[in-house]
Amino acid sequence: MRAVAEAPLPSGQRRGSKGHFHTYLTKFIPEPLVLLLYAMVIGIVGGFGAVLFRRLIDLVSALFFTFFKTHLHFMGIFDVFLLPIIGLLIVSAFVRRFAPEAKGHGVPEVMAAIAENGSIIRPRVVFVKALASALCIGSGGSVGREGPIVQIGSAFGSSFGQFLGLPERYIRLMVACGAGAGIAATFNAPIGGVMFATEVILGSFALQNFTSIVISAVVSAAIGRIFLGNHPAFPMPVFVVGQFSVYWIYAILGIVAGLWAFIYIKVLYRIEDWFDARKWPFWVKAAFGGGIVGLLGVFFPQIFGVGYPTVDLSLENHLGLTLLLVLLVLKLFATSITIAAGGSGGVFSPGLYQGAMLGGAIGIIFTMLMPHSGISAGAIAAIAMAGVFAGSAQAPVTAIMMLFEMTGDYNIILPLMITSVLAATVTGALSKDSIYTLKLSRRGLQINRRRQADRMKAVSVGEAVETHRFTLESTMTIAQAWQRFEKNKEWFALLRDAKGVLLGSVARAQVLEALNDRRSKDRLSDLLPKEIYRIDERADLAQALQMMNELHVTYLLVCRDEVPIGVIGSSDIIHAYKSME
Repeated sequence: MRAVAEAPLPSGQRRGSKGHFHTYLTKFIPEPLVLLLYAMVIGIVGGFGAVLFRRLIDLVSALFFTFFKTHLHFMGIFDVFLLPIIGLLIVSAFVRRFAPEAKGHGVPEVMAAIAENGSIIRPRVVFVKALASALCIGSGGSVGREGPIVQIGSAFGSSFGQFLGLPERYIRLMVACGAGAGIAATFNAPIGGVMFATEVILGSFALQNFTSIVISAVVSAAIGRIFLGNHPAFPMPVFVVGQFSVYWIYAILGIVAGLWAFIYIKVLYRIEDWFDARKWPFWVKAAFGGGIVGLLGVFFPQIFGVGYPTVDLSLENHLGLTLLLVLLVLKLFATSITIAAGGSGGVFSPGLYQGAMLGGAIGIIFTMLMPHSGISAGAIAAIAMAGVFAGSAQAPVTAIMMLFEMTGDYNIILPLMITSVLAATVTGALSKDSIYTLKLSRRGLQINRRRQADRMKAVSVGEAVETHRFTLESTMTIAQAWQRFEKNKEWFALLRDAKGVLLGSVARAQVLEALNDRRSKDRLSDLLPKEIYRIDERADLAQALQMMNELHVTYLLVCRDEVPIGVIGSSDIIHAYKSME
């Protein structure tokens, strides 16, 4: 009797685990439809989560800038100076106590969870990140709300997957669905949410992830439109991008935006390094950083919080050249200091803010030098927003789709593509890491290499196996089998017994070798190895490849509920991997 070795089931799918709900459900509903159902649930929660998060920020902002400010009237023009200090002190202590991973941007922490921790994010992050970021932004911290909502949505997706006992590759998908849902509802941009989840979070446009993320983003955006209104994130004016003969301006804009994105990345991490090098207690860092932000805000309150009203003014060409340049620099430092001092918030929105200020300034200069070019300064400001984001995040596709979706103006698409691609190219040439991945690289985590390995975990053996291959009966003679091989020109065949049970496989070369050894009358079953190794269809490709390497075999018998359904070889794994690129 042949010995049988079996690979372990993937995490969350071991027999007797709570993953039995998913297994039970897939007996009645095809698994792809079950995943879409999960994505819909995450989209619903993500949509309501984004709405509640926005409302929470508004509430905290009213508390600080109305209630607290009223009681600080004795300080005169410095009445807002203490607000960021109070906010950062509360946030840093709160995060330090309950969930240290909720400190900072949000997006790198999600990427790290996928790469290092099997996509596991603690459920408490949902609540800690929401409260900490709302406090930070509402008290004047110069950070964005998109990074936090990405981490909040991703944390729920991970928690949902853990609760259902899903395998790691599906938890990863649920994390991406949560991220896409958060962006979609926040910006009223479902396409942008899908692109962000695939390009930034997963780093892959693999088709098997795409459908679920789309469903999650669409459902979330629909809920956002009901409660937040069906209008663009920014009130875009009617843009005039000029004739094709002046499109060289957008090439220059892309280069400048790429250079500024590089500066943004470097300054952010240099200031963070400076704060980390100080051996001060956390509360001293929070008070010091909050004091600087508060002092800047006394004279330039436009740098407080997310700053979208100021972005609107730039898009409408209502800000002067000097003020645009001053706000560009101050926002850069205010955001970096807020993050470094222990704040909780994103770097996505500050990047858009800086892009609007940079583009607004460049737009004014160009319209002064070329008054008859037909280009509006507001159009250049909007396109520069995409450029700075494309460069800093190294995500040109997301930048293009999101800004196009926000403007709804097809005329902007060509300039948008020129600027975004050039900006990403320039920043990529100067820095091998994006504003998100640099945080991970400094911890020794090479995210791009890990993503390549993660692609192998994203596909199950059952998805890659071919069950309807060339089949032979084990009772055939070697000579009969060779005749079938000659006729079908296959390089190997599945072997079944008289009852149709799959036994394994034999290669064309094996049959030819046996024929040359004058074993033409032997049965085909004699060519089967003494040990047949099998693997559960729910295991991923990485597990299958590891098992093949350890056992020094070229194929494994794939089983469903202990019953063989097919064979997977190393060539199948290579083909499946290449199809994901």
